[in-house]
Amino acid sequence: CDLKEEQMKSQQKIQEKQKKVDELKQTVIIIKSRAQTAVEENEIIFTEMISSMEKKRSEVTEWIRAQEKAELSRVEQLLEQLEQEITDLKRKVTELEQLSHTHDNLHFIQRVRSLCVSSGCEDSPGIIVHPPHSYDGLRNSLSELKKQFKEFCEEEFHKIPPY
Repeated sequence: CDLKEEQMKSQQKIQEKQKKVDELKQTVIIIKSRAQTAVEENEIIFTEMISSMEKKRSEVTEWIRAQEKAELSRVEQLLEQLEQEITDLKRKVTELEQLSHTHDNLHFIQRVRSLCVSSGCEDSPGIIVHPPHSYDGLRNSLSELKKQFKEFCEEEFHKIPPY
């Protein structure tokens, strides 16, 4: 065995292995860089998706509050109307009670006519009380959306190739 030849072969192997080490170190840098880029892109995409969902959540909340406000306004108007009608009817009952004790027939007739005309002897138009708004349809739609979103995410994540 020639010593010089063996030394040259060893030097050549060292150079080849050093080249592999350099290539692997470069591969490590590339892996880290690509992983960092993927993490950053992942953060951006999920942040945008979350932001979009939060915007939709806010829009739905605003819609619900607008419905609530409209319903409350309608109910409060009905309450005011009914309370006013009750007050008017109580006043009429009191005046009729007072008239029942009068002995002046002319005054009695004039007063009864004026009470019937001013406060309306006929019933006011019927007040329709609607049941409060149900949000079951919205709840069902949102539940279905959540289910579809989960299924979509699962399908898409299964498309990501494993390493």
